[in-house]
Amino acid sequence: MVNGDVAYAAFSGLFVFLFIWYHLGSLFMAAISMTMILMSFPISYLLYTGIFQITMNTTLNQLTIFIVLGIAADDIFVFCDAWRQSEFIPLIANDEKRRMAYAFKRSFRAIAVTSSTTAVAFLANATSDIRPIRGFGIFAAIIVPVNFLIVILIMPSVQVYHDRVFKQRCAYSKICGCCCKKKSADGEQQQ
Repeated sequence: MVNGDVAYAAFSGLFVFLFIWYHLGSLFMAAISMTMILMSFPISYLLYTGIFQITMNTTLNQLTIFIVLGIAADDIFVFCDAWRQSEFIPLIANDEKRRMAYAFKRSFRAIAVTSSTTAVAFLANATSDIRPIRGFGIFAAIIVPVNFLIVILIMPSVQVYHDRVFKQRCAYSKICGCCCKKKSADGEQQQ
């Protein structure tokens, strides 16, 4: 039954990718976001098996993909929304460094709180007498902060790169539409 559930991971991954693309309005940002989410697995396995020397690795651990997809997408949305909000603060609107400081500070707190509480909740499974559940809880408690670190360390540079390269390109491209949403004359976003 668990193996059948893992098959849904591909559909879930595709759905999250499409939703990130829709919400952020950028194929580039969606692709990088999914790469960051997937990067959390090998890093977490390195910590889980290499550092903590835990050998319990069942299919249950693979099901963390569903958890990480949701948490990571939420973290990315929080950061990108803070970045977008900074554009409407007159004192920092034209200063990329101050905007990033604002977005980073604002999103870091929110993402850190949600990630830490989620990780601690999963760590509670480490007290289980059932080994697969214990392994799952520990692995999930590792992957959530790993994903937090990946998002908080990589997303700022991805956002700045996107705004410098793709955002300007989309404003002038008639055929683009796939890398970001265009702004109309009244400031409203269009596809």
